[in-house]
Amino acid sequence: MIRNEISIKETQRISLELLNVVANVCEEQHLRYALIYGTLIGAVRHQGYIPWDDDIDIMMPRPDYEKLLQYLKENIAVYPHLQVFNPDECADYPYMITRISDNRYVIDVDNEEPYGMGVFIDVYPYDGLGNSKKEALKFGLKGDRLSSLCYQATRRRFAIETTTSNVRKILKYPVYLYAKLRGKEVFQRKLAKLAGIKEYDESNYVGCAVWLSWGEKDIFPRKWFEETMLVNFDKYKFRIPKEYDALLRYEYGDYMKLPPKKERVGHHNYKVYKK
Repeated sequence: MIRNEISIKETQRISLELLNVVANVCEEQHLRYALIYGTLIGAVRHQGYIPWDDDIDIMMPRPDYEKLLQYLKENIAVYPHLQVFNPDECADYPYMITRISDNRYVIDVDNEEPYGMGVFIDVYPYDGLGNSKKEALKFGLKGDRLSSLCYQATRRRFAIETTTSNVRKILKYPVYLYAKLRGKEVFQRKLAKLAGIKEYDESNYVGCAVWLSWGEKDIFPRKWFEETMLVNFDKYKFRIPKEYDALLRYEYGDYMKLPPKKERVGHHNYKVYKK
């Protein structure tokens, strides 16, 4: 069967509507959330998507994240095209963050087994990491190592991908073999134990303990997220941290400067189709 691939603009339109649904639920249920990562840059620099971005990211403090998941579990019939993906909802799902998907579409991800997901938004649960930067980094890097192993365990084949260090390139294949031998469930169980060990609202530093892929750059002072504000994002308004400038400069440097043209590409290697 021949399927027509959906453009990045159409993918953005679909995920924008997903975000609007989730943001409205958060507002109605008084749940904390904020745009984060490239989506936050898009909101500040473009008042919408970064033109070449191919996904949406939001963060939620762990207590609010768990309430959102429970709300969706109890009320999913109200949202007929929404589907929630995380290890509790889909045994084949390879990550520990939640993705909320539009099930009228399907994605074909390079080097990853299909598990039924369509166009999606990423919802990152933020946990407490500790009261000092040193404590937060030590705790967070446990999650980073485990999430890397979980990721490798779910790849169809070995691939260097974005690894640039020669040492890491040498080590990556043995790590891949080890991860495939153990299986993703081992690492998912260990990551689940890390989640919520340190209370979000009692930690000076916070981050996504189950996906701390940027190391120190993914560890933030909790005070940066204490207050949010609504800003324009395409035709809607969504919440961003009031301390967005400090956050983005810490993580990206001069975030208002456009990258070189050759780097203006989406970072997810997948294709999208309508069912």
